[in-house]
Amino acid sequence: MKMKKKTEITAVHKETTPKKKVPKSKKLLITSIVFLVAGLCVFFYPGMAKFFTWLEQNGVIDEFNRNVENTEKLDYPTDPESGGDNEYSDTPLLDDKASEENKSYDPKLLARLYSDIVKYNKELYESGQNLLDPFCYAQESFDLAQYSVYDYVFGTISAPSIDLNMPIYLGASDYNMWMGAAQMTGTSIPIGGKNTNAVIAGHRGVINKTMFDNIVFLNEGDSVYITNLWYKLEYKVVKTEVILPSESDKVKIQKGKDMLTLITCHPYGYSDYRYVVYCERK
Repeated sequence: MKMKKKTEITAVHKETTPKKKVPKSKKLLITSIVFLVAGLCVFFYPGMAKFFTWLEQNGVIDEFNRNVENTEKLDYPTDPESGGDNEYSDTPLLDDKASEENKSYDPKLLARLYSDIVKYNKELYESGQNLLDPFCYAQESFDLAQYSVYDYVFGTISAPSIDLNMPIYLGASDYNMWMGAAQMTGTSIPIGGKNTNAVIAGHRGVINKTMFDNIVFLNEGDSVYITNLWYKLEYKVVKTEVILPSESDKVKIQKGKDMLTLITCHPYGYSDYRYVVYCERK
């Protein structure tokens, strides 16, 4: 009986113990801190996201440069005017399984790739180019993995005046456009030479990536550089223009000229027009 009474007294004691209340001022402070942290995250997210994208792209570019530097240099003419043929032009391509396992550039396959691109650019000019809106050309002109370029990075594009430095991929697929700049299939591949116009496209207005946002600040005379798997090319800005997506004739090859054309959506955040930067190699 004594044990029972003790239990009953304890139960009553628990029920009558008052709960501690959090002061309103403390609740307000906690709520304010939560909103402040959330606001800071929203404010700093675009800048931080762009910074991490910049790091990612620079990592891709650094790996590309290392691969090129570590690849044996073969003695063959890297001049589009020579026709591109060399003693490695018939080197067998890699099959899918072999290309997946490959992690370094094969100099003989790079020599064949160069020869094949020279022929591709020549045939493109002679065919007259049947272009629609360049943004529609997403398929790859070459499967670079078959030529031992396992990461599909063809080169880089840079413009010091606007702090542009991006990897280049062949074909403007959604993936390639998200990862960097993309050569538009149906236009010249950027190795230079007369009767070529390599059209390179990039996104503009993506919240966490700078991409081609700043090409609108390129001025006549500014330098734009293309570094491909073999050498570096310098082009000079000669003209900028806003065109309609349907005006594909304005990005075609111009007879006798060695051109590079940069293209992006316009105005910022919309795709009603295309902003075009024309560059020529002297």
